Amino acid sequence: MLPPMKGQSITSSTIVIQALGIKPDGAIATEDGVCAMCGLHISIGDLCAPAEYSQSFTDELSLAVRGNPYFCGYCPSLTTSDAIRATGFGVFSKSGVKPFRKWQDIADALQDPPEPPFVMTYATANNQHMGWRAPVNESRDVFMVRVGLRDVLVRRHVLRRAVDACELLGNLPGVKPKVAKAARRTLPNPYTFISSDLKDAGHAKLNPGLFSDAARQAWTTAHTDALELLRALSLGETWALRFVLTPGAGGDK
Repeated sequence: MLPPMKGQSITSSTIVIQALGIKPDGAIATEDGVCAMCGLHISIGDLCAPAEYSQSFTDELSLAVRGNPYFCGYCPSLTTSDAIRATGFGVFSKSGVKPFRKWQDIADALQDPPEPPFVMTYATANNQHMGWRAPVNESRDVFMVRVGLRDVLVRRHVLRRAVDACELLGNLPGVKPKVAKAARRTLPNPYTFISSDLKDAGHAKLNPGLFSDAARQAWTTAHTDALELLRALSLGETWALRFVLTPGAGGDK
């Protein structure tokens, strides 16, 4: 006989619900189990609910344990329309909820995340279920962000170095824009486009000017190191550059 399944002791649902100040709901569990939705371990005496899904539910592939008959006391509260709106954009931790929708807020949070455990969510469509399926982060230095349907990786020390590498490469002849510095909204970088929602196939495409004769004439070993660094960035780090390279972006974009 297989041993009883053990779930997680902490999940994104527990963190998000506590950050929002919502109390768990349900009936008292009479046996041990695992939440089908987030994977939380349900002990005898915990709150739980039958695993029931609406006809419009299409996120079966994101379920932690498909086919399990129970939800924990946290997950059902995250599937209401109000909760889906409240959890689409945010940084959730023991200290509460921090904004994560305006570009400046995102840049600030990515460079200075809260004490773990924490959860970061950035929806890329209306009515996306984010709260119960986002990764739980245990480090401020290496963490994941739920961006739409993706979980993307950010290494803070790499992101800091990437900003310097972008400036070095972005100021090369053939790459540097002709727009006056005062009129630029984005710091120097060697990309033709960086997507905020990761839906554009041209995301993080390098500027062809990097390989022009003008750029090559100014090229040094530092530029080679910078290019190697940018080519090794994770998808999450190139996504993060969209916000970090746009200082003072106070409004929704």
